[in-house]
Amino acid sequence: MGLFDFFRRKKRAGASAPKLREIWCGFQQILAGNNEVMGLIGSLEEMLVSQKDLDLAYLKSRIWLLDQHFASLVAALKKISGAKYPDLEAARVRIKAAIHQRLEEAAPFPPSPLIVRLEEAGPELLAALGGKAGNLARVKNQMGLPVPDGVVATLSAYKLFMEQELPGGGGTLLSRLKSGLHNVDLESETLMGQVSRELQDLVLAQPIPPELAGALIQEARRLAPSEDHTLTVRSSGGREDIVASFAGQYETFLGVAPAEVPDRWRRVVASQFGEGAIIYFKLQGLLLEEAAMGVLIQRLVDARSAGVMLTTDPAGAEPENLLISATWGLAADLVAGRMAGDEYLAAKANGRLLQARYGRKEHLLQVREGRLSRRPVAPELIEAPVLEAGDLERLSSYARILEAHCGCPHCVEWVKDAQGDLQVVQSRHLLPADNARRPPQGMAEAAAGVRVLLSGHVGSPGVAAGPVWPLAPGRSLAEVPPGVVLVVPRTTPELAPVLPRIAALLAEMGSATGHLTLVAREYGVPALVDARGAAELPEGEVVTVDAYHGKVYQGRVEELLGYQTSHPRHSPDSPILARVRAVADLIIPLNLMDRRSQEFRPENCRTYHDITRFTQEKAIQVMFGLMDDVAQGRVPALKLLKLKTALPLNLHLVDLGDGLASHETPVPPEDIISRPMRALWRGISYPNITWAGPVPVNVGGFLQVLGQSAINPPEKFWDKTYAIVAANYVNYACRLGYHFQSVDSYIGDVPGNNYINFTFKGGAADDTRRIRRIRLIATVLERLDFTTEISGDVIRARFRRRPSPEMEDRLDLVGRLMAYVRQLDMLMKDDNISQVLAERFLAGHYDRPGEEGKAEETGN
Repeated sequence: MGLFDFFRRKKRAGASAPKLREIWCGFQQILAGNNEVMGLIGSLEEMLVSQKDLDLAYLKSRIWLLDQHFASLVAALKKISGAKYPDLEAARVRIKAAIHQRLEEAAPFPPSPLIVRLEEAGPELLAALGGKAGNLARVKNQMGLPVPDGVVATLSAYKLFMEQELPGGGGTLLSRLKSGLHNVDLESETLMGQVSRELQDLVLAQPIPPELAGALIQEARRLAPSEDHTLTVRSSGGREDIVASFAGQYETFLGVAPAEVPDRWRRVVASQFGEGAIIYFKLQGLLLEEAAMGVLIQRLVDARSAGVMLTTDPAGAEPENLLISATWGLAADLVAGRMAGDEYLAAKANGRLLQARYGRKEHLLQVREGRLSRRPVAPELIEAPVLEAGDLERLSSYARILEAHCGCPHCVEWVKDAQGDLQVVQSRHLLPADNARRPPQGMAEAAAGVRVLLSGHVGSPGVAAGPVWPLAPGRSLAEVPPGVVLVVPRTTPELAPVLPRIAALLAEMGSATGHLTLVAREYGVPALVDARGAAELPEGEVVTVDAYHGKVYQGRVEELLGYQTSHPRHSPDSPILARVRAVADLIIPLNLMDRRSQEFRPENCRTYHDITRFTQEKAIQVMFGLMDDVAQGRVPALKLLKLKTALPLNLHLVDLGDGLASHETPVPPEDIISRPMRALWRGISYPNITWAGPVPVNVGGFLQVLGQSAINPPEKFWDKTYAIVAANYVNYACRLGYHFQSVDSYIGDVPGNNYINFTFKGGAADDTRRIRRIRLIATVLERLDFTTEISGDVIRARFRRRPSPEMEDRLDLVGRLMAYVRQLDMLMKDDNISQVLAERFLAGHYDRPGEEGKAEETGN
């Protein structure tokens, strides 16, 4: 009589037959659910470590799946336990609410007037100005450095605009934009471009609230009272120049008349939804849904010259030196990589010139008659120095003041007016100058004798290799392959979206102080600028870029590539990273460790992981009760069946349906038809694996066997090993001598449902030898693509979502490993033995040290 025949017969008899079916089905549901949630928790851990897939929509989708699985887990335990743990549902609801509060928590818009003048911006208003304007207000009001007069349309102005109701009852502008951002797909250039255009068009189509438009025009006229004055309208994003530079990603307008300011304000707001800005936002780990834009409006300086100062040298990260670029007129073309300028390396202490390179400055950018225009530079000034010694001394004093106030290096944009005064127009923090940014010691000699193809100036330090790929006319950024050395004519900001997927950048024209090189340093992408001859490199030729010493070598220079360093994908202050961490704190940690503790109660669950632990433990206890009934013969449909084997294993099987071909004891191994049990037994009984003599055991019941967790092994020995089997399922629990091992596995035709969970604990030797054996097991399993977790002498491993042949192969190898490591802790005499034995096992050599050629045949 089969198991489900028994169910039907018992139901007809009017007894409590459904209980057995519900227990088994609920137990399977809990095991499968636990497998799913542990996989999701693992993916969340991987997200934190690798910083990949850091996207709010993706994070929400993972949390939604976890919510569904945990609701099912708790419901299943309620069903099979007779609603024994009502406080567990309350704990689940409480944890879920806390997770979603952290998930949805957004930084509030700080209260402020719609318009704030820079000179009136006290500390309480700085957050409302956006990053760029807030930094300038500090520079002007707290440090006393000269900054052009200006006003800021604050984040409150942005909020007023965004909370307008759209015509036709379509909700607010902000809600429509957030909805559109869900369609962003970084992998699809066509879709990205379409979404970007739609979002920008939506912003540009909305009217500006009259009170905001009026305030903008009033302040603009105050700043530019006559036709001789014009304005600059620039972005000041909520995160700009704080957690990321956004260099070159937003619109800037020069030479703006007062009447044009409201329209330019709206265009700056729309620019945060430009294609490049969206990509940058996501790759920096920022939350597009929380984008906010302040707008800085300043009187445009009639610039004699302008440029950028880095208060530390990016080529060598020398804190005592600073790098300054300069050109005639305004610096917009210089920072955008459209022209070459001068570069000065100077001592920070006094501005003393250490090194200079004078570029050909063939045109200058100025505002004439209210409009921005490019004019030719006088022939005698094309290669003449832009800056004088007094200018370097003054700029170095600015650098010292900035660093003393903020405690970190800065990138400073400056202008020199017609009277010769130097003014600060932007100041942002740079990455700290640390040893990782310096040329590693000994690196200069590493490429001795290798052919140098060309040289350039360091824009972003680092070393990388790859095939050359020129961005020739007619090619788009979407065509750039990953891992290439990208060759470009100039360092335009439009190239920023492609930086994360290339190995290195070579630009024939550009500046180390330009916007693109600043972004390259944020991404950790090696870059050389002014790399003359790069365009002549053959496409596909493999080169090594040494962006510490400014050289490009032929081929892969492994001696140099040994100096490659990893670069974090996101700033530690990245909002999305902070959001993931906050949510993970309510999901990943495990607090309920000891099942025997008085604290092991549902009301003490503080994380989703705690609920998993509690649910699994109590589900196994319910199964214990069922199996005790089986052992006592109180469930006629189920019997304990001894497996026929010569191995020192007193293995008993419980068939829950289609796991065995026969049900008479002893069962021959060939009658195992359970897919996972058959594969596991094939490994356990593999010929020529040494099984030492029988292990002495004390008698213990099935309840003590099946329920042992790897954290809390039973206090007693027992004389049986048990396996619950079904057609596609096995739960195997075994204690041999002083160690405990278990396998829980499902293998079917759908790869997404397949899993192997393996646990190993303990041993008779001292802690050091037991831990060495755990390292051996971990080495083998990790090489077999298992995910492992180790705590002391406990290892847990998972292998999931692979086709059934691959799953069966892994179970075979797990079985061999279980046999191989039995009592092996006694042989773990030093730290090296773990790696030696792991390599032997992986090579198929299963004899133990000293037993080569003498392994006994055990067979079935």
